[in-house]
Amino acid sequence: MAEQGMRYTYDGTFEGYLCAVLAALRSGRVPASITDRRASGPDDGAVNIVTSFSDAQYLFSTISARSSAEVQQMTADYFLTDSRCLEINLYKMIFCALKYGARIAEDYSSAMMNGIQMAIRDLYREAQSVLQELDFYMGEEASCVVIDPHNSVLPIIRKPVLNRRDIDDLIIYDKRHCLLLERFSGQNMLLDISDFPMPEFKDPVEAYNCLWPFVRDSRFDVRNIPGQKKSGSAIEPLWLKAS
Repeated sequence: MAEQGMRYTYDGTFEGYLCAVLAALRSGRVPASITDRRASGPDDGAVNIVTSFSDAQYLFSTISARSSAEVQQMTADYFLTDSRCLEINLYKMIFCALKYGARIAEDYSSAMMNGIQMAIRDLYREAQSVLQELDFYMGEEASCVVIDPHNSVLPIIRKPVLNRRDIDDLIIYDKRHCLLLERFSGQNMLLDISDFPMPEFKDPVEAYNCLWPFVRDSRFDVRNIPGQKKSGSAIEPLWLKAS
């Protein structure tokens, strides 16, 4: 890869990250860094990338066309992990996928690829563990549970949770990643609510009393939220295809 390039920031969404990668690829230089500007704060020397869903979809589709659907899925899955140096490692994987094709997924000599594969396995193991241990508080109008996973597992467990028929309206709040899965009146949505000030809930009862009125009265309006961090909106890898 070429000499080190610019520092890039994105809005925290999967699409925003892909747009930053595309900008770096088009520059012909390896980015010095790619960071979530909401987590890292202002950086006067960085290029702030504007999210374009069409650009993100173009790169996401190109990953599959140039390599494979498996590598495309790895891209989406790895973004959900809490891995060290996630953004730059994922950039390198995408670069190699576009240059060398599908065989990078089976490059067992690569420490980076082995680390990515291991992180994804840990993501799915944790998701399965969280799914099995969900203990809903049954409120008067809905069920509620608070989770605190190491990785961002809500997009992974979203579909099996929504397929449950023993629970009607529900909310699952991931307090570490500020994600909220809601189902109300047959509709469901996965929201990033990090822009809303949330207290440190002592128990699910407290979380229910605070969060459910916002869901019930549609005060968590996705249009007011700048992207859905680690959940996506325009791009639908397998973990987003929920009923």
